[in-house]
Amino acid sequence: MFENDYIMRMIMQLTRVLRRSLIKQYPTPEEEIRDIENKVGEALELDPRLMFKLEPESLVSLMQLGDVNPQLAVYAIRSIYYESDLLEEQGKLETAELRRNQADAIARAYGIEVTLADASPEALEEFLDEQEEDDSSCSSQMPH
Repeated sequence: MFENDYIMRMIMQLTRVLRRSLIKQYPTPEEEIRDIENKVGEALELDPRLMFKLEPESLVSLMQLGDVNPQLAVYAIRSIYYESDLLEEQGKLETAELRRNQADAIARAYGIEVTLADASPEALEEFLDEQEEDDSSCSSQMPH
């Protein structure tokens, strides 16, 4: 139960940061990117300053050692892909490519079929809306 609560809290934090980014509530692109990285790092229980410098396979190894929940990995992958687009917009092409490779490696390792196209603002908005609908229908079916 506690693990499930923790996972849900991490998913909610990632959802909040993505929603905030989608509606452009950050004062600067740098703060937006930093916040996404911090929330992903927190969700995966990894130091974002370290994890986002790692080669994709090394990042996956650390995640697997930490026994990252696959549901949480889905949100992390989408967040990392989304961040890669933000980095590309800033002209940080090498870092954007590293993020895409990291997200690709996580998706492969966890058998998750999520691609860069799934992290476009429109696709991300649709995904978050669907998840909230699923959460609402599940909670309304639970006995009180």
